[in-house]
Amino acid sequence: MGTGQTLYKKAKTMIPGGTQLLSKRPEMFAPGQWPAYYSKAKGCRVWDLDGKEYIDVSYMGIGANVLGYADDAVDEAAKSAITNGSMCTLNAPEEVYLTEKLLEIHPWAGGVRYAKAGGESMALAVRIARAFTKKEKILFCGYHGWHDWYLSANLSEGDALADQHLSGLEPLGVPKGLAGTNLPFHYNAIEEFKELVEKNHDDIAAVVMEPVRNDYPENGFLEKIRKITEKLNIVLIFDEITAGFRLCTGGSHLAPNMGGGIA
Repeated sequence: MGTGQTLYKKAKTMIPGGTQLLSKRPEMFAPGQWPAYYSKAKGCRVWDLDGKEYIDVSYMGIGANVLGYADDAVDEAAKSAITNGSMCTLNAPEEVYLTEKLLEIHPWAGGVRYAKAGGESMALAVRIARAFTKKEKILFCGYHGWHDWYLSANLSEGDALADQHLSGLEPLGVPKGLAGTNLPFHYNAIEEFKELVEKNHDDIAAVVMEPVRNDYPENGFLEKIRKITEKLNIVLIFDEITAGFRLCTGGSHLAPNMGGGIA
């Protein structure tokens, strides 16, 4: 099994799920065989705990390492920030510089709010939409995290998240009062979306969806949704946390290094 799988078996006795992200669980790829842990990563190459070398043609750190692992320029900037102090009572000026750049790239935005992770970002967006509209229902399509507002879909729709995220997700711990507040529709299914809007339009706070993930929009799908939400003054939230990443990856994951390859 290798040192990585042995350590992972130990981890599962102490860490619920074995690790912090579902997308990093070895069972997602090759149960009992996936190396699980790395000892070193550089560029597109990864070494496991037994020193075996692989080429990562998969998630690249769940999309965070777009320049590859241990990129020299990125590492030097991080080391410099640590040397100057990575935590302080005062604010880091970089958050202002980054905000300026983001607003330059996205001139439609009125401001920037930072969060620690994608799921938290979506929970914030949904709460803001509900506060702004004073309505509660969310129409959603795709995967948007694990917070209560999202998992509540399985309170009243059976296994509503089965073809959006994963099947068999029990909404344990999610308040039953959230039942019926999160209603799913399917990608490119514009008629299904229209029916949901027709039934619930007076109570819809927002439409939350991924603009693209595994399939491309067909027959003006996104434009039609935008037109409908604009007409009814419904907030439209595009969750693009992994959209660009999904577009640039293939179907493989970790490929053993056989002397060459393209990541």
